[in-house]
Amino acid sequence: MSGLYLRSGGAGDTTYLLLHGLGATGEVWQGLTELIDREKAGCWLAPDFRGHGRSPWERPYTYGSLMDDLMPLVNEASRLVVVGHSMGGVIGLMLGGSLPNVERVLGIGIKVSWNETELEQMQALSTRPVRWWPTRVEAIERYLKVSGLIGLVSPDSPTARCGVIAGDDGQYRLAADPAIYAVGRPPVAELVQAAGCDVMLACGERDKMVSAGELSALDAAARELPSLGHNAQVEGPEQVWLLANEPLENNLESP
Repeated sequence: MSGLYLRSGGAGDTTYLLLHGLGATGEVWQGLTELIDREKAGCWLAPDFRGHGRSPWERPYTYGSLMDDLMPLVNEASRLVVVGHSMGGVIGLMLGGSLPNVERVLGIGIKVSWNETELEQMQALSTRPVRWWPTRVEAIERYLKVSGLIGLVSPDSPTARCGVIAGDDGQYRLAADPAIYAVGRPPVAELVQAAGCDVMLACGERDKMVSAGELSALDAAARELPSLGHNAQVEGPEQVWLLANEPLENNLESP
């Protein structure tokens, strides 16, 4: 797909590819990109997936199509570290099994256990018509709620504003295409095993979507991030940055 929206910065041999979760945008990595710049650690790329943020709406919305969109961005990177949140972590694991230049994948808050009710709810959400709000404030409030960012970022921040789009008639909708919710259950265990690089999985201590125990069962290095919730990359970018650079020797169990 052409026209993928991309924020980028930094310089150096290491490229940090930062992948947001379902319904969000690349702006959720603001805290981490500031750390990368401050540490002069390398360059960074923070795209909006297709159907999200400022990228075009273009079906199909599959894990494969989302990964393929990224290939032109990272094929020639000499040393690639992928940090992905939730759905973005799934795509990161796929890249780790597809590209020889991926050195590490850090997956944060990847949901690994799904029941049929949850999958049915996702399919139902994918078929809902686009909803419009009369004001930007109302649309942003909705975006922050559905993305789990309410109370974590200011409604006036770029992270909040980029989650909504203005229509021609002055109304506002969420930037994400509802059809993205049809992406389905990811084969996380299989992707972990297929990755040809270091893999670390993490979740916040207060993450209601996944536990450190579930991640440890996948035979990968696992970490629980104290006092953080599902959007750990927003709440505690410093902790995420430490994990992205933590040696993996003898690290196959969560502390």
